[in-house]
Amino acid sequence: QIKPVFKIQSCDGQVFAVEDWFIQKSKCFSVVLAQMNNLVQPHPLKTSICSFVLVKIIEWCYHHRNEDQDHAQRILTAWDVQFIRTNSAILLHLAEAAFRLEIVGLLDVACRAVSIMLGRTLNEVKLMLRVGGVESPSDEEDSLEDVLELEVDVDENEEDDVEIEIPAISAA
Repeated sequence: QIKPVFKIQSCDGQVFAVEDWFIQKSKCFSVVLAQMNNLVQPHPLKTSICSFVLVKIIEWCYHHRNEDQDHAQRILTAWDVQFIRTNSAILLHLAEAAFRLEIVGLLDVACRAVSIMLGRTLNEVKLMLRVGGVESPSDEEDSLEDVLELEVDVDENEEDDVEIEIPAISAA
């Protein structure tokens, strides 16, 4: 069975073709396409996200395409850790774009990386970036040490996944 292909256009005019796994990760696009009632998509869906950041988002969604939406985001693979090793500006753009597109898993990963980079709690970062409501105190990591002790998901089928701590991101 051929999967439908959706076209998404960045703010700088670049068009990307994605499959349903991307749409499923984004609540924003899921709602838009549901409103279209599965009509043929005549024009690309436009975003306010630049192509460089959109490529990173598509890469993250593709890697996590087989995961459940409710997958515990406190568990990170070595791939996620490598993915967030980027400069602080890109990380902030990723968090903002994930918020706009309502990609909860990516938003969580990006905000956790920013919280480590700044030495702040996850709630402080979400409030600072204006990307979400305040979680209950029981859901929040109360200190940087708690954030740094995130369990890393070790998949036995992936040789490159190893237990590591999330590194501090240098402000480049």
